[in-house]
Amino acid sequence: MAQELPHPTAEGQDDGRLFAPSAARNLAPILSAIRPFVPPRGVALEIASGTGEHAVAMARAFPDTIWQPTDIDAERLISIDAWRAHKGAQNMRVAQVLDATAPSWRTGPFAMVMTVNLMHLIDIQAAQAVINGVARNLSPSGHWFLYGPFRIGGAFRSDGDRVFHASLTDQNPGAGYKDMEAVETWAADAGLTRVDLIEMPANNLALVMRQTRSHLARSDV
Repeated sequence: MAQELPHPTAEGQDDGRLFAPSAARNLAPILSAIRPFVPPRGVALEIASGTGEHAVAMARAFPDTIWQPTDIDAERLISIDAWRAHKGAQNMRVAQVLDATAPSWRTGPFAMVMTVNLMHLIDIQAAQAVINGVARNLSPSGHWFLYGPFRIGGAFRSDGDRVFHASLTDQNPGAGYKDMEAVETWAADAGLTRVDLIEMPANNLALVMRQTRSHLARSDV
């Protein structure tokens, strides 16, 4: 399994919808940052959709793109579909179970992949599996939008990041912040090329990678 931690501060409604404070805080900046990379048509995959608040907001903001949310947790899958029904998002598909840390998962190709606040919650082996899976399931020239907290050059970007990293490793020694340089190296090895690195609020970063045709031709190797 993905070893993803549940949303500890999520609150629920009687219809199954969950609310995560972090999702509400980072939604507007993510919508702004992702806009240049959203395909004008096709299907976008969200890995580890969590409560579903991001997925339904993306579907409403980009109505010409079809959004496929996924998660591994039953309660969150229910929440995602409850948000879909509540907002009447016709271009958002029913949530699917996807363990993106599985070594050979294949469910694409997708015109875009979006991953928010996952990499620091999983270990290095799982992170590499996610990256390889993204590369394997992206269409040629498709983009991967990866958002979250990272270290740069092995250094934390704030004291708060250092404290949060320590709390994650206390719960799971394999989890914790990844070095951005390592993530880029793993992605390049998988056939993904960086097109942008965007500063986001609260010391987060958004790494945008693009699929290359040459890698797609050897994706089964």
